[in-house]
Amino acid sequence: MSKLQYPKGFEEIACPAEKTIVLIGNKWTLLIIRDLLMADRPLRYSELAKSLPKISSRTLSTRLRNLADYGIIEKHVIDDSPIKVKYSLTEKGRELSRVTQPMVEWSQRWHE
Repeated sequence: MSKLQYPKGFEEIACPAEKTIVLIGNKWTLLIIRDLLMADRPLRYSELAKSLPKISSRTLSTRLRNLADYGIIEKHVIDDSPIKVKYSLTEKGRELSRVTQPMVEWSQRWHE
């Protein structure tokens, strides 16, 4: 794996909660992670785009690139004709289910 590329100033953030928010707090990022967690298999770009119909292709591409830079997802290029690209969660990304599941439970308790 190549060296992880975090946002500028990330290393200076002392609060672990703030670090987590910086990495996954952007609009759409948690939903991309959710879809990969729920699928439990690599997904193609088109599958992610279809599951998030309101996301622009530019935003989806940016979020996927950032998640790969942070070591949360892996990009798999399949050298076929045409070339196929699939995305899957790394161990680090799969562990986010320990964060997202309590969020789901909290929302179900207070907002349903």
